[in-house]
Amino acid sequence: MDGLLPGQRCARKESPSMHSVPRITGSLDQHRAAMRERILVAVREIMTADGVDKLSMAEVAGRSGVNRSVVYNYFADVRALLIAHAEHETARFTEELHRALENATAPTERITVYVRRQLADFAAHPQPAGPELATLLGPDGYKEMHAHVGPLGRLLTEIIQEGVDAGEFAPCDPAGTAHLVHACLGAERYPLGQGTRDLDETIDRVTTFVLRSLGAT
Repeated sequence: MDGLLPGQRCARKESPSMHSVPRITGSLDQHRAAMRERILVAVREIMTADGVDKLSMAEVAGRSGVNRSVVYNYFADVRALLIAHAEHETARFTEELHRALENATAPTERITVYVRRQLADFAAHPQPAGPELATLLGPDGYKEMHAHVGPLGRLLTEIIQEGVDAGEFAPCDPAGTAHLVHACLGAERYPLGQGTRDLDETIDRVTTFVLRSLGAT
């Protein structure tokens, strides 16, 4: 006998395995990221096909192909799902928008791409109306959800500032004007998502209005 207690001998044998911890942790992180993505894609599919009224932890679990307890491991409730969904969709759209803007150089062209892409996304990925979301999320949750659109506001502000500097747009307060443009676009979100307005007609109408409002040359 070497004089070690059983627990001590066990600890000696297991200590080399500590070198594998970082690799295992990385794998678990990847798994969790993939599962989170899977759940949020299910949220988008439910909201697109059936509306926010059908969104529940059980429905998300069924659409994701996992147990309900798995969904609860990632999100505490439907409110948390909606906030995470907003963050996820904003990140997706922002990435797609940046790619679309890569070949657009002039401010007038860039804001046209911005408006068209935003409206097309409203039609492709329906969202509940603002008052309905406010009721579901409460004031704090609604504010938290809208915080995720900050990068889009900054991007639009930059485009407007570039247009003013280049003489393509009339002098204005870029940040305040970006807010007005977003309000104009936001008014089309629900009708487009519900299919009650034609996308092409809406794009032409809103693009014309925005460019005229900016004094585009």
